[in-house]
Amino acid sequence: MNTRHSLNFAVAALLASLAIAHAQPNFTQVTNTVISDDIGQWVGCVWGDFRNSGYQDLIVCDYSGGYNAYYQNNVGTFTKITQGNPVQDADYHIYGGPGDYDNDGFLDLFITAGAYAPDATHNRLYHNNGDGSFTSVSGGGVTNQLGHYGACAWGDYDNDGFLDLFVADHGLSNDNGGKNQLFHNNGDGTFTAITSGPVVNDTSIGYCATWEDYDNDGYADLLVINNEDNGSNFLYHNNGDRTFTKITTNIIATDRWPQGALSAAWGDYDNDGLPDLYITDQGGVRNQLYHNSGGGAFTRVASGSELTSGGEFNGCAWGDYDNDGYLDLFVSGADEKNALFHNNGNGTFTKITSGPAVISGGPGIVCAAVSWVDYDNDGFLDLFVGQYSNNGLSESLGQNQLFHNDGNSNAWLEVKLVGTVANRAAIGAKVRTYATIGGKTFWQLREITSGGGYNSPPLVAHFGLGDATNVTTLRIEWPSGTVQEIPNVAARQILTITEPPRLLATITNGVPQFFLKAWPHMQFDIQSSTNLADWSLLGTVIVSNMNGIVEFVDTNALDSTKFYRAVSH
Repeated sequence: MNTRHSLNFAVAALLASLAIAHAQPNFTQVTNTVISDDIGQWVGCVWGDFRNSGYQDLIVCDYSGGYNAYYQNNVGTFTKITQGNPVQDADYHIYGGPGDYDNDGFLDLFITAGAYAPDATHNRLYHNNGDGSFTSVSGGGVTNQLGHYGACAWGDYDNDGFLDLFVADHGLSNDNGGKNQLFHNNGDGTFTAITSGPVVNDTSIGYCATWEDYDNDGYADLLVINNEDNGSNFLYHNNGDRTFTKITTNIIATDRWPQGALSAAWGDYDNDGLPDLYITDQGGVRNQLYHNSGGGAFTRVASGSELTSGGEFNGCAWGDYDNDGYLDLFVSGADEKNALFHNNGNGTFTKITSGPAVISGGPGIVCAAVSWVDYDNDGFLDLFVGQYSNNGLSESLGQNQLFHNDGNSNAWLEVKLVGTVANRAAIGAKVRTYATIGGKTFWQLREITSGGGYNSPPLVAHFGLGDATNVTTLRIEWPSGTVQEIPNVAARQILTITEPPRLLATITNGVPQFFLKAWPHMQFDIQSSTNLADWSLLGTVIVSNMNGIVEFVDTNALDSTKFYRAVSH
């Protein structure tokens, strides 16, 4: 017997078992909450800090012709809201997405309705009143059209600072021909429907839609998941001039799905700086992982435990649940077939087979909506799963499920962004961290996105940092084109970062005149310096108009060189 070989084998086996044990999630199902008490056809979910409390509230869409549910987060516990919008608006609600479409500093809400409903209906746009309550917006361009609607997604496709909106029709409506819809934000609270171009000329059974800058050119591209039998998904490249090119040669767009695809999630699982893509298969033949090769090209991953087959799978979401620096994957399914895959850090995954999250559900129950969210701000991603019955619309058997992540010793960082020139919710911003974890130094990437389908991530960038005590470089790439880098950021904190405002300067009769670009209600100190070391206050300005332009002058300008800056409150 070769003693050395046996010893090496034993050591390798021990290390492997320790790695798998470390990867085991430590979740506790939360049962003493109003979230799990409600029965309904819970299809889509929306997490958002609708009251600017620092905690994520939850809205869940009910498809059974009933009412949406709204749960306000009270520092890790929840209160159900029973009056007002959107909870007293009965319809066949499908999906939703948060977005501050008027840049007033409060997240608004869009909810689609009508997919597979008996009659065509209207989508809903709810304006945030500034206290977490909502007013239903009639008209404005996005709620006027009848249809059978599915997926929706907010995204600033022309980087003008105002969120635009894509809505997918399920191809069942005689009212608009089943065409997908794209609405451009006019910047005054209204929208203009785009009537030409590939995005709105296509019909689909749109279960999922996501904006993602997959080629890193600074413009949000659009993916639409098509649930049509033997259909292909739609990928539209943003040309940067308010037009799109439909991609027809990429494998994302050419792959066929015998019974249709259902959901998609973007995530840089191998930390190479490029967003990869996971798509679920309704037919249960094979979920698919596409690796981003750069330059707009993708490679189909041919093998791995994450390509689960043998059942109907619905939602999917990336999240680093054990904070080791690598994105893990959760996939919701039917009849107790949820799946959780731990990222091994080498491009492969290990399927987790135990724990409450993967054995939830039951016969006749479909786990649909899924979202990773740190609802109690402890730095560890918790898991939400919405359920509905597949026994017909009349039987509302589903329950929402919330699983608390009990955590481990790994470090983390969470980043919340506030745009001043970019849209205020910072949707489309890329957040990157550079840190040394486990002796290896690498970048991680998160892109802030809103809406989608069965999965709707919060507008927070969460990073696992393993044994790192700090982030060497935190980099934010704003949709406005501004790039911000912050060195030596301490781990284990939640940071809120405001985009630097844009100052435009002119000289009139020797007097400096400035225009500051930011969003309504934002307040800034205007400071000046002659040496970039000592700064003096010139005055304070508050943005009061919707276009975000404030003018001021320095009447005490000196003949010598002078520098100016705006500091947010």
